[in-house]
Amino acid sequence: MRAPRVLLALAVVLVAAGAGFLLGRGTAPEDGAPSARPAPGGRDVRATAPQLAVGLDTSEATLLAPPAADAPAFDGARRLVGEIAPRTVRLDVRWDLLQPAAEQPLDPDRPLGDGCGRGGVPPCGGAQTLRAALVALAARQRERPGRFGVLVSFWGMPTWAGAPGSGCEAAAARAGARPLAPGREDAYRAAIRAAAEAAAQAGARIDGWSPWNEPNAPYFLDPQRSTCDADGTGEPVAVGPYGRLVRAMDAELRAGGPARGPLVVGELAAWAAPSRRAVPADEFLRALPDDVLCRADVVSLHGYLEARPRSGRGEPIAAGLAALDRRRCLDGVPAWITETGVGAPRAGGARDASGTILRAECRLMHQQLVRWYHAPRVAAAFQYSVREDRAFPVGLLDERLRRTFPVADVWRAWGARDPTAPPPELPRACRDGAPRGEAAPPG
Repeated sequence: MRAPRVLLALAVVLVAAGAGFLLGRGTAPEDGAPSARPAPGGRDVRATAPQLAVGLDTSEATLLAPPAADAPAFDGARRLVGEIAPRTVRLDVRWDLLQPAAEQPLDPDRPLGDGCGRGGVPPCGGAQTLRAALVALAARQRERPGRFGVLVSFWGMPTWAGAPGSGCEAAAARAGARPLAPGREDAYRAAIRAAAEAAAQAGARIDGWSPWNEPNAPYFLDPQRSTCDADGTGEPVAVGPYGRLVRAMDAELRAGGPARGPLVVGELAAWAAPSRRAVPADEFLRALPDDVLCRADVVSLHGYLEARPRSGRGEPIAAGLAALDRRRCLDGVPAWITETGVGAPRAGGARDASGTILRAECRLMHQQLVRWYHAPRVAAAFQYSVREDRAFPVGLLDERLRRTFPVADVWRAWGARDPTAPPPELPRACRDGAPRGEAAPPG
């Protein structure tokens, strides 16, 4: 599951420059440091035409597969995924679940879930595996060439691979969030190769590689700060362990093995203000040294919306994008918003399903996508998730896959277009007087 996030405000001002999906990687000098390469394709980001591609964020293989006669309960959700036709789908690689023991290689057939809603809510698709998700996406790619690429996102430190860090409440860090132990870089690189080999065996195209999910959040990398100051003024020490992961993944992607493709740096949670155990995206980006951040082919940020937003320290995605603009080595490097959605994006929060709120959410999501379309650096936005997650309710369908929320029409409309085409019209489902939701298409 995803950890709690601080939210985007209703009115958003984005300050940024750059755009575009990447088609390949530059070469590195022999010492392994990032090469001083020009903007991908020689783009002048200030002259780049507006564009916005659509992505989805789910690892539920049963939902990603094309409709099939033997799974009627999932056909409505599968048709919706096909109608959105995302350019890229972000898949979690839970390293701790796929390789629980050091002496065994990462196993893409180990189960990652039961294919049910949270808490075992049906319909259930059975054991969900990384290989099954890759096979499903390969099938989608054959149906829709150029769509349904894979963004591989690692998280979950195996107990055997992690070591306690140094900083605020370091001893209390859970095993899955501990830093990579010294000397374990080769094991991490072997896990990357295993994931790449599984994708190749499935015939699935990889659009990008992310070293670690939300390295600025203690749920995924802990400790975050050197000291537990209440005002969040401790040094952001998590940038060190994250930098080691970035360097190791970059080296593997450049090594000529099965793992190839763009390096996606960031996956940063949108904290609106610093705290004793979390670091806002802009602060984390400023703290990353050039030897880490300048390796990026893409920089990714997370940010959610709600119709009744809480106040915060400005707008966190805009602050993160502004931090990118201050790094000259990132000129021409696009940003992907790899987690977004609208609803009740707080852990355990209840989603307001009244018609007025659902339509307001629908309009809010559409307006935000329009802003990102016109933001020169932003090139893609990924909806999290397809099925409602009761601990993080921003899905497109309810947990039982019986009801489609109006905001799904926004993602249908944006996904159906070419990324360089003008924004679509506001869907009818978002307008006042429209019904509050629809039944999921019958299987």
